[in-house]
Amino acid sequence: MKTDKTVKPNNIKTEKEYRSLCAAMDILIEKGTKLGDMELLTADEKNEYIRLSAIVRQWEKVHYPFPIPINPLIAQIQERMAERNLKQRDTARLLGIDESRMSEILRGKKPIGMRVAKNLRKCLQIDADIILEFA
Repeated sequence: MKTDKTVKPNNIKTEKEYRSLCAAMDILIEKGTKLGDMELLTADEKNEYIRLSAIVRQWEKVHYPFPIPINPLIAQIQERMAERNLKQRDTARLLGIDESRMSEILRGKKPIGMRVAKNLRKCLQIDADIILEFA
């Protein structure tokens, strides 16, 4: 089985090429599923699947790392919330911010200002070093 002619090299340069290779892999997977086992594909098809998966794996390692790194400060906030059985709304109230701001902080979308940092230390007993390093 041949892949899209535009994606011949052994590396991916664009998201479009990545999606094209994933689609080619999906076709092979679908064929193997219909046959009842991937082992029933031809030798060329199996080799192509192995080649494609190696290229895709390299792209994903760079562009879609797993596990997604978690900010230690956000992890600490979530841990304290779980320990105290606090919902996001309760935590926002405790820190003196609105719920939408709390959501943005937990998703890493908004930086933590000095007032919130002080309240994290005071209200949730989060170590100041972690706040300073990761806020």
